[in-house]
Amino acid sequence: MNFFQKIYYNDKPLIITTDKDAYIRQNPAAADYSLFEGSAQRNFTQALRHMEKPHLKGAIIEDTTADALQNALSSLFTPLDAAGGVVYNEDGAILMIYRRGKWDLPKGKLDEGENIDECALREVREETGLQNLTLNEKIIDTYHIYVQNQEQILKRTAWYKMQGTISDALLPQKEENIMEARWVHEADLTPIAARTYEAIREVLREVGLSW
Repeated sequence: MNFFQKIYYNDKPLIITTDKDAYIRQNPAAADYSLFEGSAQRNFTQALRHMEKPHLKGAIIEDTTADALQNALSSLFTPLDAAGGVVYNEDGAILMIYRRGKWDLPKGKLDEGENIDECALREVREETGLQNLTLNEKIIDTYHIYVQNQEQILKRTAWYKMQGTISDALLPQKEENIMEARWVHEADLTPIAARTYEAIREVLREVGLSW
């Protein structure tokens, strides 16, 4: 069985896979990605450097087994878990937040002793002010590499559907640099999607939204 995992870095996809040809057949745009054979540290380092170049769209690292690829991830990056939500109201609109010049979905890091679904609800409440929330099914996990204090972090974010209510006041969490929280209908999603991250667009596509 073929294995692949998509990890975002610099808002571009890094694909780790056991069969690059199969992945490219299913995702033709990946034919333009930089290709690396083997899960050696130097290949991950070079792949990330390539993805910092504006004209390059992404990278693929292929190895013979999923274990080799995942063991490389474990040895190179510090894991961090987070969770967030796609929140719907009674009118079918979803809740977006505006932070650091981008539209985003509410999310945040897992606290010690906390379950991942508890984290999702807490972070949405803290970042948006919504209190009357119902947790529904899980959507997807997204992965993101970033550097913090000279440490390379691999963040896994678990995304859930949630139901909220328009009667709750929206109170964006300013201390987290959230300047606005807004209910957005699918018909109005195009300018929002143009000013968000590729991982967020992936989550929105997973719930069937288009623009």
